Amino acid sequence: MVADMEIIYDYETLSEDQFVAPVVCVAGIEFDSERFVDNPYTWEELLDITKFQKYNVQEQVEKYGRKIRKFTLDWWKRQEPEVQELLKPSDEDVSVDELYNFLCDELNMVTAKKVWTRGNTFDPIVTLSMFNATGHKDRTPWWTIRDVRSYIEGFTYGTDIKHYFVPKDVEDKFKQHDPRHDVAMDVYRMQFLINTMYGKD
Repeated sequence: MVADMEIIYDYETLSEDQFVAPVVCVAGIEFDSERFVDNPYTWEELLDITKFQKYNVQEQVEKYGRKIRKFTLDWWKRQEPEVQELLKPSDEDVSVDELYNFLCDELNMVTAKKVWTRGNTFDPIVTLSMFNATGHKDRTPWWTIRDVRSYIEGFTYGTDIKHYFVPKDVEDKFKQHDPRHDVAMDVYRMQFLINTMYGKD
């Protein structure tokens, strides 16, 4: 891992209850915010460096007592068909036991300078809950946790920009609720705001 790298990760789940939600999949990016001005990431590069893992939901229900919420399932049915494909079981689905290695080893969550999620009352709690269920200890330093929504809303205070804005140059490329696109977009949003204030153009 390069020194001073940050990570961001995002879940798709089948419940809004952080303590029992089955995890469908997770995506994450290890990135260097020092690049935002002098060597900005392209959208394609961010997608290319995104890591992804999809899990066996039935195992989570049967082995770990995770609970699917009908309201969340109904919400998924209203999303784009391409995104709904994430819910379909696949031969490539892995045990959620592998989540720990994905976050801690592949994404280097424990040693990252900052650990970003969309909302700190959801994803980090899902992580803690799932680690507890699978017999792992969450070793993420609490002081590294960051929240993308708060970052964007603080940065854009006094404007009409929303935390979910999409820069015009990637509007036709973004697939909302695909976690690979969601994490790439949050890094892209932060980079866009930094460049707006500090960019050379």
